[in-house]
Amino acid sequence: MSMIVDAFVSKLLDGLASVKDEVARVLGVADEIARLQETLQTIKAVLADAERKKIQSEAINNWLKKLKDVMYDADDILDECRFEAEKSKVATSSRPQPSSYFSVGMSVFKKMRFTHQIDRRIHELNQRLENILAEKSKFDLQLFSAGRDDHQSTSKVSRMTSSIPEPDIVGSNVEQDTGKVVELLIKEDTRENILIYAIVGVGGIGKTTLARRIFNDERITANFPMKLWVCVSKDFEETSLLKDIITWAGGSPGGASSRAQLEPMVGEAVTNKKFLLVLDDSWDQNVWNDLLRNPLQSGATGSRILVTTRNEGVALQMKAVESHQVKLLSAEDGWVLLRKVVVLSGQEREIEDLKDIGEKIVDKCGRLPLAIKTVGGVLSRKSRNKKDWEMVLKTLSNNAWSSLTDFPKEVQPALYLSYEDLPSHLKQCFLYCSMFPEDYTFYRRDLIRYWISEGFIHEEGDLTLEELGEDCYGDLVQRSFLQPVPWPDDDEHSKCTVHDLLWSLARFLAGDENFFVKDGFEAVNSSSSVKRRRLWGRAKKEQRQEFIDALEGHNSLRTLVLRLEGSQVEENDVHNLIKKTPRLRVLHFLSSNIIKLPGSLGNLIHLRHLDLRSSQISELPESIENLVNLQFLILQSCGSLRNLPKGIGKLHNLRCLDLFATELEGIPIEIANLHRLNTLIHFVIRNNNSSSGCCTLEELKSLQKLKVLRIRQLERALNEGAVTGVNALRDMLQLEVLHLDWKGCSLRLHKSDHYSEEETKRIEEIFEVTLHPPPCLESLEINFYFGLRFPSWIASSSMDSLRRLKLSFCDKCPQLPPLGKLPNLDYLKISWATAVKKIGTEFLGQGPDSSRDQGGRIQISFPKLTTLIFEYLHNWEEWEWEVKDDDRPIVLPNLKVLKLMDCPKLRSLPSGLVHHATTLTELEIVGACAIKKIGTEFLGQEPDCSRDQGGRIQISFPKLTKLIFAGMFNWEEWEWEVKHDDRLIALPNLKQLTLCHCPKLRSLPSGLVHHATSLTKLEISSCDNLREIRGLSSIKELEISYSRNLEGVSDLPSLKTLALGDDKMQSIPEWLHDFPALNKLEITAGTQLLRRCLKNGLDWTKIEHIPNVYAKNFNRSRYISKSPSAFSTSLNDNVEDEYGHTRFSIRN
Repeated sequence: MSMIVDAFVSKLLDGLASVKDEVARVLGVADEIARLQETLQTIKAVLADAERKKIQSEAINNWLKKLKDVMYDADDILDECRFEAEKSKVATSSRPQPSSYFSVGMSVFKKMRFTHQIDRRIHELNQRLENILAEKSKFDLQLFSAGRDDHQSTSKVSRMTSSIPEPDIVGSNVEQDTGKVVELLIKEDTRENILIYAIVGVGGIGKTTLARRIFNDERITANFPMKLWVCVSKDFEETSLLKDIITWAGGSPGGASSRAQLEPMVGEAVTNKKFLLVLDDSWDQNVWNDLLRNPLQSGATGSRILVTTRNEGVALQMKAVESHQVKLLSAEDGWVLLRKVVVLSGQEREIEDLKDIGEKIVDKCGRLPLAIKTVGGVLSRKSRNKKDWEMVLKTLSNNAWSSLTDFPKEVQPALYLSYEDLPSHLKQCFLYCSMFPEDYTFYRRDLIRYWISEGFIHEEGDLTLEELGEDCYGDLVQRSFLQPVPWPDDDEHSKCTVHDLLWSLARFLAGDENFFVKDGFEAVNSSSSVKRRRLWGRAKKEQRQEFIDALEGHNSLRTLVLRLEGSQVEENDVHNLIKKTPRLRVLHFLSSNIIKLPGSLGNLIHLRHLDLRSSQISELPESIENLVNLQFLILQSCGSLRNLPKGIGKLHNLRCLDLFATELEGIPIEIANLHRLNTLIHFVIRNNNSSSGCCTLEELKSLQKLKVLRIRQLERALNEGAVTGVNALRDMLQLEVLHLDWKGCSLRLHKSDHYSEEETKRIEEIFEVTLHPPPCLESLEINFYFGLRFPSWIASSSMDSLRRLKLSFCDKCPQLPPLGKLPNLDYLKISWATAVKKIGTEFLGQGPDSSRDQGGRIQISFPKLTTLIFEYLHNWEEWEWEVKDDDRPIVLPNLKVLKLMDCPKLRSLPSGLVHHATTLTELEIVGACAIKKIGTEFLGQEPDCSRDQGGRIQISFPKLTKLIFAGMFNWEEWEWEVKHDDRLIALPNLKQLTLCHCPKLRSLPSGLVHHATSLTKLEISSCDNLREIRGLSSIKELEISYSRNLEGVSDLPSLKTLALGDDKMQSIPEWLHDFPALNKLEITAGTQLLRRCLKNGLDWTKIEHIPNVYAKNFNRSRYISKSPSAFSTSLNDNVEDEYGHTRFSIRN
């Protein structure tokens, strides 16, 4: 069962305690509520023991099922009591007019009737509970008092590090196995056009991990121009799988929805392409034999299928030419993995004396990586002593549950032990995932909101529900119950999945309470006696009505996540659905084309989460005001929505209102009543033509709980007359994220020049006064500001908490604010500041003649900044930042990344950069067209001096690892010569150098050869004036493209990989020889050059000695692949142009 009764009873008791007095006063049911509380307290004492024993005792399990049903009913009744109490409070707060006495009398009558009904229902509920309580004596259940381990919250550390990376892959055979399978896949074999290889092993052994390493191997990338990956799973859906392949191949399925439509699209996507397709987690040979075999035959010869499966019979029936069996971890490798999960790197010695017990635990885990990681999650929360570890070992040895006939055979006892170790609230959160299909990808934010809406997370201390949800998410990730999906630099959109073994365990434990329907409606009509509580479903257009009809009798559903496919979803369809699901807490329409919502939406009084994103609704029904329990209202991308009803102000429990990508005329002033709102995305000021019932900026001041606020269309504030002096944000003492935008945030829509002088002054006042943020702000983004100066607060002490700042299209401000004063700023990005011509020391927050503050302390500018980005500053000419004396301030002591993007008039880099930014690891300069020469000043070296005033040898950019110069169209000279032995040390850790679109650069400096001894990768592109590359002894990877006057490349003894690219390349360069370590050559060129690389071609002798060669044309339709054991090509006898287009055929 998905409900963990222990956690649910705790939630009910908390709910009763919070509303008992008010509900009892308004509805007069005090005695029955007190009786309910007392019974729940008595039952709660034995629930933890009952939860542990239920899997081995059918009688206890049935007892808990009966109790669970009562708990769900109790939760519904408590919600109804809150609802009626809220209505009564609103009714009594307004004085009745004489003409409304009759209606008031009717309201009193209705209240009396409801009170009688609710009293009777609570009485019946109490009777049922007492009957259930009487049965507990049969089971010898032990009293249990929840300790700290079952507490909901964890430390703030887990919130800050919720996306814990998986421990490093271990196992002495991993590299060997990867190499073996890679060689099988790339070797020449002409038995079939497409060959199948398989990776076979039990669940949790690491098949997918091995397949992923193979998929990402550079040899695979070199040999297969197209790589595809789809997860098949046990109950795969044919059309979804075909769509995934089309998408991976770079296409789009569009509106195609049938197999007949999609199969030709798959064939077209792979035509003449040499591809590798991974079919991960395959359970059925028909995925190949009946579905994919025919459409994939259009692929080029040499294409391969790699299947991962638990069943070798599946591989055999797919006619796999070879299967690789994944072996169990050795005892030593298993211990290494366990140790990595339990302790942090560098702390391994702390548990070395527990190795003997650890290796026994590894054996009990079957030496399976997944089981070891989950048990490691248990041990990481235990004391590091033998007693606690032996207790875990004992529990693993006593795996009585695995003998149950219906327990999933593939699930290791270690996984169940790890589940049992979860606190009850985490168990509920984990089991909730079982309502989604296998291998489903969750957005972290959505999942947390679902948990909150279902009541799995409740308030505790000073932490918000969202913070507690982040704790739960991070805890489940650390324990390996959730697996993060990599999502670069965007924590807001991070995702996760559940391993299929853990999903099987969750499905078993949740039973029929949670279910999903991928296609059709038959599963909805299941004969199960268990009441359905949660459903994820997808219904095609032709099945929509049957699906909705099948919901009849499922009025106990609490979560419904539903995609209604096809054309417009009519109002009546939604009405019928709502009528059948009155107890919903979560209603999420997944990109369903809903055109209108019915008034019956207001009947869903239990609803907490309503997600209508990407629907076509133009309005919300007035009845939405009845949804007083609603916490999350998601209206993202509802592009036809123009207004919100005034009744939205009655949603007093609303926590998030997301209006991203909507085009509202305004927001009702009643939003000021939403005192629990903590996230407001795309607040819009009223339009000049709107009624006075819409918000101005000042209406924001009552929303004091906001943590995230994004305001757009700020130009409308100009219509409001004189600035009143009211700070709308002052009392938002929890505000962390603030975005301030103008209409559309689009360059095409923004014309700052058309604002008058008066309007410019007024917007400056609005920013200075009305939009002055509170001191708790951590992230600020301003887009399309058209004032002439930035507000004074932006670099004041009131912004000391600020960590991230983005300023974009502030194109009328000629001077940047003194942002160096901000003590905690970590990330700064300034874009499209086209009025800026000079950035001086004022930007650093320093006075022109002072390097010390008033207390005599040396100033530190940007003390915590790690990333600084300037982009599209088209008129920026000078960066003034000179080094004058030893008593200078400290500047950018922690800077790691500096990017100067498309600043075409910038003449030079400041000397202060190299002297101060000593921690810089990445420097990127793009589009600095005014720079003609980079001299020794770039390295901070005076012309005749290589030592500082203290006699120490200078080290320039000591930590820089990546240096990029691109779009430097007038750069001619890089002056950096070696003159004497007592020279400076420069770029000692540089690993990657990229020179792109520097057409006038004549040569690489000799200093680069002598100093950059750690340089391993060099990229040269469109450097037409460059003549030679030589003497770089540490280079391992070299990429050269469109540098057509390059005459010589030599003296590169470490070179292992060489890539050449140019559609005009006529032949392989003559200098391609005498690279003793060269192992791989990649070529991207015209088809005619590829023909020269065939075995009988004119350039074959130039490449014959290189072990691995991969050449392709620009659209990847033609290729040559050469390895020590294989040679293959897709070239035919037709004469083609450089893009593979046939011009004529050669005939005998």
